[in-house]
Amino acid sequence: MFDVLLNEILKDKRTLIRSITIVFPLLIIIFTMLFFNSTGYVIESTINQWGFLYFNLYLALIIGLIDRHEKAGTEYKTILSSPNNLLTFELGRILHGVLLSFLVSLFLALFLFLASFIFPTKVGITPCLLAAGGLFLTTIWQIPLYTWLSRITNLYVTIGLAFLGSIISIFCLGTSTWGQIIPFSWSDLFPVALIKVHVNGIPLKTGEVAPNATWTILASIILFILLSYLAAYSFRKQVTKNA
Repeated sequence: MFDVLLNEILKDKRTLIRSITIVFPLLIIIFTMLFFNSTGYVIESTINQWGFLYFNLYLALIIGLIDRHEKAGTEYKTILSSPNNLLTFELGRILHGVLLSFLVSLFLALFLFLASFIFPTKVGITPCLLAAGGLFLTTIWQIPLYTWLSRITNLYVTIGLAFLGSIISIFCLGTSTWGQIIPFSWSDLFPVALIKVHVNGIPLKTGEVAPNATWTILASIILFILLSYLAAYSFRKQVTKNA
């Protein structure tokens, strides 16, 4: 599995994935600065927007690009001659997505830290950095989902699901408490207590206490494990069928 991960990392050199991983969070901070500077909540709004939409789109984009690159090359045919178990191969590809997700979260945290010297936060930089790290965990379940979906469809369907899931979750959270059961809403809910900004972007009132949403991390990890093995099992069946 880790051999597959190393192989996938080497493949990144021939794509734009590494550049996107570095530049994307920086562009989001610049975008937020332009539109939210007057509110005094640039850092907090960046995390809010990142968890609501942009992180989801990033994951869908890079995983879709990885799949497109593979299909344009060998269409997974070389996997049949590989000594790796097919389940192991797919799990290694999922771990590659986890690594990229971790790296983009790390760059986001770094850029937020640097930006905090220009745009002071209302809650301090430490809760903001913790929120950025938590978003990595609350979105980790999306990685095996996009890995599977991009393989059986294409890049555009994967991005479309990420966008629709983000919009539907924010709508459901605003209209019903049942919105919390939608996995896409977990990255909306988690940072609220840390950055003191509601899901809709409105700061919490003085003395207002946000509900603890750390449960979303555990829920996301459990769903990640489940979807990872389902995606790996599906991959084994598809490759064997097409062999």
